[in-house]
Amino acid sequence: MYLEFFDLQQAPFSITPDPEFVYLSEKHQESLAHLIYGVTRGGGAGFVQLTGEVGTGKTTISRLFLQKLPEDTQAALILNPNITPVELLENIFKELKISTRGIKGKLNAMVDKLNEQLLQWWSMGKNTLVMIDEAQNIPRDTLEQLRLLTNLETDQQKLLQIILIGQPELKQLMQRKDLRQLSQRVTSRFHLQPLSQAETASYIKHRVAISGSHKQLFSHNAVKKIYQQTNGIPRLINVLCDRALLVAFAAEDQAVKLKHVKQAITEIYPDQKQTFNPYWLLLPLPLLLLSPFLWQQPTNTSDASQTEQAAATNMVTPVIQIDQLALPSKAVSWQQYLSLWNEPNDFIWNQATCPDLEMIGMACLLKQGNLNKIKQLNVPVMLQLSSGTLVLLKAIENDKLILVTNQGEIPVEPQQLNSQWYGHYFILWPLAVELLGDTMGTATQNWALNMAQVIADNPNLDQGELNQWIIEFQQSNGLLADGIIGKETQMALSLMAYHGPKLTE
Repeated sequence: MYLEFFDLQQAPFSITPDPEFVYLSEKHQESLAHLIYGVTRGGGAGFVQLTGEVGTGKTTISRLFLQKLPEDTQAALILNPNITPVELLENIFKELKISTRGIKGKLNAMVDKLNEQLLQWWSMGKNTLVMIDEAQNIPRDTLEQLRLLTNLETDQQKLLQIILIGQPELKQLMQRKDLRQLSQRVTSRFHLQPLSQAETASYIKHRVAISGSHKQLFSHNAVKKIYQQTNGIPRLINVLCDRALLVAFAAEDQAVKLKHVKQAITEIYPDQKQTFNPYWLLLPLPLLLLSPFLWQQPTNTSDASQTEQAAATNMVTPVIQIDQLALPSKAVSWQQYLSLWNEPNDFIWNQATCPDLEMIGMACLLKQGNLNKIKQLNVPVMLQLSSGTLVLLKAIENDKLILVTNQGEIPVEPQQLNSQWYGHYFILWPLAVELLGDTMGTATQNWALNMAQVIADNPNLDQGELNQWIIEFQQSNGLLADGIIGKETQMALSLMAYHGPKLTE
């Protein structure tokens, strides 16, 4: 609609993964290098894992990677991984153009034929790989079959390389104890981060240029607002830029300005309140202290007024004192906590409440108890002090609490918290997609059975035995023994079944 008005030959902000529009930021180049490295190692890499939030460009990178494959490498691309082991083999055979005549549906026979074909290709100097998109949706049995496929090898190398591409939930999936054999075979991991503000500006300019225009279609303030709204996620950038261009076209303006972006935001997100995005909270306190002008105050100004003025400038991370320990802001504390679970460290949440699970991909619960209860859980928690400040309790060593402060990890005597902490703490754990619904559904029951089989190390445990097992599990973990798989029980099951950070090793 607006192409002729802006002298564009094609739509610059389509959300389809068109390789013609690929903009390789430093992060994207690094992720592509990881994929290529996994192939050019001659088959010895085993599994390669690429994760990233929705819309960060994983699919685009995978398509570009397939275009750059060496001539001696052939690939099978699996787009729908929520399939059985047999269906997985059938998809691989179809992609690699291997006949299934006489063996279709017969798992062992198909594995044998695949091994025979891979050996033949290897003797011809050819490499073979399987790339699986949306890999966080792969069922447990199918993942195990993938692991077994990597056993197909010669004395020198693997015959089949497997690349798993998925959302952050894939990282959590690979932390499960019953998947440790598979996780140990992942030799290259990369998490694709969103674009920075500078990269967002370059990304927008690049797509406009590819579309045939060399004009400055977006003002600096417009780009800055786009970045604040989208947090540098390319897919969201495309949606917002497209709508902003339409708004500017309707207003007959030759360039997109801040007012056009704001109007586009209200049209795309009508229920969203415009809020400030506090990226300044990421600045480390020592760096701020190096800037003398931040601290220039009149000599007759009281300490209290200095603190108020510093807070008003939105330049200094607020701190409180516990025995002269400077504690980080809430935003920094949440980042420190998420990093223990290998989650992206650019998430910003400056609240003393649980973040939305859509933001972090993990379940969160605010609990009240004592240090003995936390020791029993044996996982790091976020302590909420009486002042409302949050501090990460990362470990317990020699009966001392290891708190993460602005000075680093500091051991603190438990008694030091008595006057500052009333027992409130936040706890995170991996969130399974099956748990998004109610606690009585079939999917939740199946998930709980899977967790029970892992914890009890008993793959023969069945649904008929599950309820009694859950009650006994609840009793042994100090939970209400009602057999209901509520949030507390989900948390206890997940923390015991998944590999994750511990307070004490």
